[in-house]
Amino acid sequence: MALLFSCASAPLPSPGWETEPPEILALWSGTGVLKAGAARVALNSPFASPMAGYVGASCFRLRELRDPLFVRACVLEKGGRRFAFVVLDRVLIPTSFRAAVENRAEMQRAQVSGWIVAGTHAHTAPGGFLEAWPAELLGMGSFDPLVFNHLVEQTARAIAEAAVNLLPVRIEEASARLPESCASWVSYNRRDLDAPSDPELSVLQFLAESARISSLTSDRVVARILGFAAHPTLIPFYLRRASGDYPGVCCRTLEAPDRSVALFAVGPSADLAAGSSGDHAPAGWERRVERIGRRLALETLRLGTLLVPSGTEAPFVHLMARVRLPPRVAWSVPFVGSEIASHYPEHAILQCVRLGNVLFATFPGEMSSELGARIQRMILERTKARRVVFWTLADHYMGYAFTREALEKGGKSQHLSAYGFELGSLLEKHMTELAVRTWETWQPGSQQEEEAR
Repeated sequence: MALLFSCASAPLPSPGWETEPPEILALWSGTGVLKAGAARVALNSPFASPMAGYVGASCFRLRELRDPLFVRACVLEKGGRRFAFVVLDRVLIPTSFRAAVENRAEMQRAQVSGWIVAGTHAHTAPGGFLEAWPAELLGMGSFDPLVFNHLVEQTARAIAEAAVNLLPVRIEEASARLPESCASWVSYNRRDLDAPSDPELSVLQFLAESARISSLTSDRVVARILGFAAHPTLIPFYLRRASGDYPGVCCRTLEAPDRSVALFAVGPSADLAAGSSGDHAPAGWERRVERIGRRLALETLRLGTLLVPSGTEAPFVHLMARVRLPPRVAWSVPFVGSEIASHYPEHAILQCVRLGNVLFATFPGEMSSELGARIQRMILERTKARRVVFWTLADHYMGYAFTREALEKGGKSQHLSAYGFELGSLLEKHMTELAVRTWETWQPGSQQEEEAR
């Protein structure tokens, strides 16, 4: 990925980060019947917009729309609390975005207590909505307040529409590895061609209580969340065609027959890319983006025979925390290296959600599959979760995160990690502890709730 910077500015020193515990901003659990509603709203930019995702290409305006772009929202309600999952067909989420959406009247009418917002990471979606000179110059294009405000308005609208018609639902979830027959052409490890990719596909769906269990083709499927890890960089940037890439194809394919809403959760993919290492962008890119997106949709439908129901009384817990990050490392750029590094955030927002026996854990940037797998194993060892789904590119952007071993080895995208060797181990510690606390908060037959300190 070519986006290099966040939009938060702070001094480089970060004293006390080693011992400072996470600041819990919200922690609550709900009992009773789970309800859900979902909506998708068009996100095609009404303004001339630059591309966002490639160094050197942000000066170009997108010429045309290759496929429709959306913001998708799923609102859950349980025990008097509402929570929203939101996904935009955009490359990332700027730091100022959450507050701007929360100030909208539509968002306030939706009465949402907490929410996660993430991008699908499509590199040929419109940019121009992040205000920070390094990002504008090298990845996002010139900031346009009209573009930013349009994203805010459409996102608030999607959440409000999803909250209108909430239905009692049960949770169904499953995951499986892609068959070897397709895994090799769906994704590969772009840092090390000899290293494995991540062929795991996770599905969590909300099925209206009146519908038949495991009927993925029923019109009573309210929403699905798909978890998969691979960079959406299949469409050549020089064609200047706005697109949601393969996640967009996948979601639209699933949504067409049953009027449901499909939210694409990008997993740890800092070292992974869609397609295969032998692909050549000028030849066959259109066929590849459709083929990969449709195959993931097909595999999602095939998981219907493996879906495990959790019922309407399934545990529902939300935790949100702020974590101090290690000191930022100045870039090796004359005169402005420290200034560039200062545009990375000093803190990260991490969120965890427990839905039944599934744990969602968010990361506001791009995490390597190796680090993600390590944290996932640690969480599974310390909880009784059946599944842990990582959701990256969530809530804001802080660049790349690798393990210490990966950084010492070097390789592609290493320079995009701004926090040195300590970040990986810090995330292992805090993300595991927060996930365990989320899991243990819910107790059968009671409602526990701890407001933000």
